[in-house]
Amino acid sequence: MRELRWHYVVGYLFLIIVVMISLGYSLTRPLCLGDADCVRRMVAFAAMWLIGLGLLFAILSHRQTIALLRQLIFLTQRIASGDTQARLLPQQSGEFAALIHAFNDLKDHLVGQIDALAEQQRQLALVFEYTADGVLILDRLSYVHLINPAALQLLKTSEENALRRSFAEVVRHHQLIELFQQCDMKQERQVQAFEVGNGRFLQATITPFQERGVRGYLVILQDMTAMRRLETVRRDFVSNVSHELRTPLASLRAVIETLQDGALEEPEVAERFLRRAVREVDTLTQMVEELLELSRIESGRVPLRLQATAVSDLVLLPLERLRDQAERGEVQLVLNLPGTLPLVLADAARVQQVISNLLHNAIKFTPPGGRVEVRAYPTQQ
Repeated sequence: MRELRWHYVVGYLFLIIVVMISLGYSLTRPLCLGDADCVRRMVAFAAMWLIGLGLLFAILSHRQTIALLRQLIFLTQRIASGDTQARLLPQQSGEFAALIHAFNDLKDHLVGQIDALAEQQRQLALVFEYTADGVLILDRLSYVHLINPAALQLLKTSEENALRRSFAEVVRHHQLIELFQQCDMKQERQVQAFEVGNGRFLQATITPFQERGVRGYLVILQDMTAMRRLETVRRDFVSNVSHELRTPLASLRAVIETLQDGALEEPEVAERFLRRAVREVDTLTQMVEELLELSRIESGRVPLRLQATAVSDLVLLPLERLRDQAERGEVQLVLNLPGTLPLVLADAARVQQVISNLLHNAIKFTPPGGRVEVRAYPTQQ
């Protein structure tokens, strides 16, 4: 554009020189010598020529600039409407070409940034939508601005009944409301776990934030029901194991003390007590195996070794192992296995362990004189 303006300036200066020479020539003519009106007319005529030529050159020099500005306005409107592929057509040379090239580069850079922000926003929306924890974003007055599906499910509400409503109205739980009030008063993160009814436990984390002068609160709700249930099961299991260990250990102690008191000198009595000691040791061994198996299950290290196995092989070993326990409890064990059963695909050791546990509990909770029957039969499936 500078080159274009320079061409116009040179031409304009040339015309000024021509007009000035013509004016000087006219003023020196005899017709205007001594005639002030003639001189004024000639000067006015020359001034009009200069003004007219100046306007003409101004229009010519700015016509391309105006056209380019119109293109820029039109292109900006197209980009604002979502047409990110719109571009200015490049020119061959000159500063207009440099301006167009710079504008296209700027447009491409801005479009790239917009696409990156859109992708980031899409990823954040996916995380917000599909995270397992409930998430709420509140304004400084505790009104809900955003809530994800997990939070809707945990709070048993809908998006229509949650958005633009107060936190207290949405959660309807006094402990959650008190936790928010503490966070609002102290302006620091608050964490608390509590029961929300029907055996469900939640852990709430409320964090205040301030971004660019905007205050708000981030609420995260985690369903702790399964973890609490697991803790309860683990606690009960430890209590039961402690109780179960006490019985065989007491029995072993009694056997050892009896043998020490002279039962070793009577072979029949000693043999009977030693068999009892062996049974108690087997009971302890089974308990230890169950504890180890529980540890393997929790760590996910329980590989299955499936192979074709006879049903009798799965049942007979646990039955024989627990027969002494049944006799001590005066419980009758009955096995009912048809001879036509097909082979089954199973991990024999795992299935035997399951059957042993079931039989152990059945014998334990069956009163004296009762009957425990083990049956196997084919089904339509």
